[in-house]
Amino acid sequence: MDLQATRRTVSEIARAAGAVLMQHYNQPHQQNTKRTVTDIVTEGDVASEAVIIPALAQHFPTHHIISEEGGGKGIGAPAESAEYFWYIDPLDGTSNYANNIPLFTVSIGLADRNMHPLVGVVYDPFSDELFSAARGYGATLNDRPIQVSARQSLQESMLCSGFPYDSLTNPDNNVREWMAFTARTRGLRRFGSIALELSYIACGRLEGLWEQSVNGWDVMAGIMLVQEAAGQTSDYSGEDSQLVYSGRQIVASNRHIHQEMLDVLHTVRAAQEN
Repeated sequence: MDLQATRRTVSEIARAAGAVLMQHYNQPHQQNTKRTVTDIVTEGDVASEAVIIPALAQHFPTHHIISEEGGGKGIGAPAESAEYFWYIDPLDGTSNYANNIPLFTVSIGLADRNMHPLVGVVYDPFSDELFSAARGYGATLNDRPIQVSARQSLQESMLCSGFPYDSLTNPDNNVREWMAFTARTRGLRRFGSIALELSYIACGRLEGLWEQSVNGWDVMAGIMLVQEAAGQTSDYSGEDSQLVYSGRQIVASNRHIHQEMLDVLHTVRAAQEN
């Protein structure tokens, strides 16, 4: 498979989906809730997905497509026989988008059947920034090579995270971890789009990220970006062999601070268990 050609094709698809999102941006939005009142879908999600899925099905008819909004279920080759899988978030940052906050992305990732990332594209249509990567070919921002930050310590680093949709009822809601990192870093940010946050790690704007309750469509493209920009990804235990589909946790960093991040998470987790 020509990963570079695939990368170019998917970049064009992401840009087209982003253009549709911008047509609906800063307008009154139609909103429907999914799992909770904080988990919503807008007409932008649906419109973007309606661009991405037919295009992927046309260009890659033997691949299986999985999309957050469910529109990709059963598209292309059956999951049992497909060699390649697309993981799509047609609008990552829906709550931002619904409130006309310009922090949202289109995220499209390709993996093999063992969920090893092969191609990742994240497009920020508001800023017109397209992040892309292919296995073995590096990561770029608008076609210019990017790499992770060179900062060496957690204390001088800027990190990102988020909170699960059930944070009001789930005691494992990331509040303790947030407090712990607040005391050990230069600062924390919450952008509301994990694909954008991973892209920012890849280009050196952030040093690290931790989050739980993630799915393949949330992070597949971003993981590829971080890895190809010389960063590091793992779950909270430090393992990355089953990162996307076991434990639903992610730690991503510029590699230099990865162990420090894991140490903080281990300390918080140990305190919760006692």
